[in-house]
Amino acid sequence: MRIGEYLTSVRQKLGVVQERYVRMAVMLLYAVLHLLMAIVHEPWFDEAEAWQIAKSASLQTLLTEVTHYEGHPPLWHLILMPFAKAGAPYELSLTLISLAFTGVAVYLILRFSPFPLWVRVTLPFTYFFFYQYSVIARVYCVMMLEFVLLAMAYKYRNTKPVWYVGVMMLICVTNAYGIVLAGGLSIVWLWEIWREHCRKGFRWKSLVCDRRLWYLAGLLLVALMVICQIMPREDTYATSSRGLCEVRNPFWLRLLYMILILPADVTMTNVFSDDGFLSMTNFMPISLASGCIMGIIIVGLIVWFGRREHTLCLLAVPYLLFSLFASVVYFALHHMGIGLFFLLFWIWVSVEKQSKRNHGLRFDKSILKIAKGMTILSLCVSISWSVSACVLDMGREYSVGRSMAAFMKEYRLDQYRIMAMWKIIRDEEGEIIARDTNFCEGVVEIAPYFDQNIVYNFNYGRDDCNYITHISADEKQNAIAYETWKKEGYPEVLLMQPELSELYDADELSMRDYALVYCAPSEMVWKNTSEYYVNYIYVRRDLLEEIGIEEINVHNL
Repeated sequence: MRIGEYLTSVRQKLGVVQERYVRMAVMLLYAVLHLLMAIVHEPWFDEAEAWQIAKSASLQTLLTEVTHYEGHPPLWHLILMPFAKAGAPYELSLTLISLAFTGVAVYLILRFSPFPLWVRVTLPFTYFFFYQYSVIARVYCVMMLEFVLLAMAYKYRNTKPVWYVGVMMLICVTNAYGIVLAGGLSIVWLWEIWREHCRKGFRWKSLVCDRRLWYLAGLLLVALMVICQIMPREDTYATSSRGLCEVRNPFWLRLLYMILILPADVTMTNVFSDDGFLSMTNFMPISLASGCIMGIIIVGLIVWFGRREHTLCLLAVPYLLFSLFASVVYFALHHMGIGLFFLLFWIWVSVEKQSKRNHGLRFDKSILKIAKGMTILSLCVSISWSVSACVLDMGREYSVGRSMAAFMKEYRLDQYRIMAMWKIIRDEEGEIIARDTNFCEGVVEIAPYFDQNIVYNFNYGRDDCNYITHISADEKQNAIAYETWKKEGYPEVLLMQPELSELYDADELSMRDYALVYCAPSEMVWKNTSEYYVNYIYVRRDLLEEIGIEEINVHNL
């Protein structure tokens, strides 16, 4: 017996040591692959916009103005601000900051999650955990860590509530969706606390003295403060009648997607794949049907497991609130992974308290086998998305900001008067139905590579406002902008194709006076697909010789 016990002890210790080395290898591989991908990935609009806000906006402007137009709390900008204002390298800083958050999240998953080892070592390399929310550096890398911490804190919510509530506070100050999910979790917890007091014999004094309620009151106060801070102004794109976003999908379809299809879309399917908003995206009937079928299977397994472990309420209340908010207010393609993070939190919590009961043993075993098979399939699909996205990113330019800025520096185009294309909306007959001089195309992507605002019609050339403000300009503001731009003189360099006819007569100045000198494609990667864009730079013809640049023959493109 003693020899057998000794051998068992040795095997256990070897297993612990072996697992430790596996964790170290996975962490090292994750960091190396992340850094290698960061070299080839070109930061796009969302990454550049956050950096530019952190770089050029003052702390007061950020906290009192920017958040009302961004629609999200300022935590990510505050994280970037010390680096951006100190003049730290743009791309390197984004990469290292993102890796810091996701790397810690990956370590905690490997070290503390209750999943089998084969799940823990593959999960970090899935699409959202490796590429979409890690290589692409945005606030979602912070949310990844926060939901992992939330899963770790959940089992201590009654004994150490400050940890659980503290993480929910962080989620609230990170993202607007975080407020909704934290609110749902708080409702479930309040119900649990109420039932606990009722079982013990309800007394108001004991309820009032319960410190968990005081912590939740603090959470509510933080959430209300954040809501006030991000409450949209009337002239934002999201709430303005001039916002110009066509709503194609009815509410019931948006809600159907959020509740039924999203769990499948973050794991196996690709129903919502075009770069746009849930209210506007074109759902293909075949992909929508396949998403519904796969969603029924996945949601069915989730409901079965939640009922089995008595955690269905913990999932349903926050997720339904999240779905309603996304369906009514706002939801874009890149927000999809937030739902995945919450599902991971719920699965983590459910697995930790996994039941030992054997009600309907044969049925349970059959369902568990299906669940395991679906887990393996979803991990394989998601890793294939990750590989595809990396290959696409390596072979194409995700954004032309880097190469366009290098081209402009090579020919010193930043020394000339640069005008960018502003938003013009036309109807089916080609008539202009709306203008927005506050939104200029292609500027934010190149802005981080220059010390100053080099585009004179972008926020009037202000260095302290070198980012998209998301303020929708009315006709009066557009008229003022036009007059101001005209006083600056004729533009010498054009980014994209501005509507010069809005400012000048055709015989005074038109696109015929400019030569195409730069034309480059960019492709935004999503899973195993990409969306194609073309980017242009024009130079006034009488300056070609002075600059030493040649016109591109459009027939050779």
